[in-house]
Amino acid sequence: MALIKPEVYAPLVREKFEGKIKIGKMAVDLGFLKNTTVGETVTFPKWKLLSDAEDVVKGTAIGTESLDQDSSTATIKMVAPKGTMIYDMDNLTMLGNAVNEAADQHGKLIARKLDEDLIAEALTSPLKSATASANAITGAEVMTALTLYGDERDVEDFAGIVINSLLLPSFIAMDEFTSVEKTYNANGNGIVSGGLVGYFLGIPVVMTDKGTYDATAQECITFIIKKNALGYMTKRDINTEEKREAEYKRTVLFSDMIYAVKLLADDGIVVVRKTIA
Repeated sequence: MALIKPEVYAPLVREKFEGKIKIGKMAVDLGFLKNTTVGETVTFPKWKLLSDAEDVVKGTAIGTESLDQDSSTATIKMVAPKGTMIYDMDNLTMLGNAVNEAADQHGKLIARKLDEDLIAEALTSPLKSATASANAITGAEVMTALTLYGDERDVEDFAGIVINSLLLPSFIAMDEFTSVEKTYNANGNGIVSGGLVGYFLGIPVVMTDKGTYDATAQECITFIIKKNALGYMTKRDINTEEKREAEYKRTVLFSDMIYAVKLLADDGIVVVRKTIA
């Protein structure tokens, strides 16, 4: 007898996944992959910038240019946590719901993997700004990083600032982040809820340890991300399957996700860290 029904278990995993993604919420979902399979490449939309506006001269035709795309491809991959064995005996005697716990952990692990892959793409951004310390950051350094956007700094254009947990004390110590005398500070800054730490100049600050620490250089990596700078495509919703092993009186639960991720705008992300290559 089956322990679960995939049509019931899959939405549970999807719900947990959506509740746990952090960087994924800053990326744009570009829909489902069609007529493709794992290992193939997919082209992401990456528009070239048009030239600046010019003065119109009487009697002179206005020039034209085409709206083109750069070639921007990514490899489609499948990710999955290890299968989870649930013994009938344990499921009957353990406190709590083993199926719900498996769904929670599967959703969390897939979400972390998607976030990790998106951050790996963010690291390819050509915009970089240095900090003096490997594991600390100042308000002035965040301000300097923001200057790389020039005058394109409207708060509604930003998806968020992503920091490692080691930098939380730095943000709490910033007058630019927590001082009640600053008119632009938000109430509750420094209190972590759902990964959100607060707001820096109105930009959400999100904390995650996935992909935000370079173990080799032993330094934190911060990202300032604009909306539509990162994107991903999925082959389908999270897939779940079960394998019944009646001889062991157990069921093995499997979950997987197929997707591709890509940096969509070279001027959409600033990488902030001590070591700038």
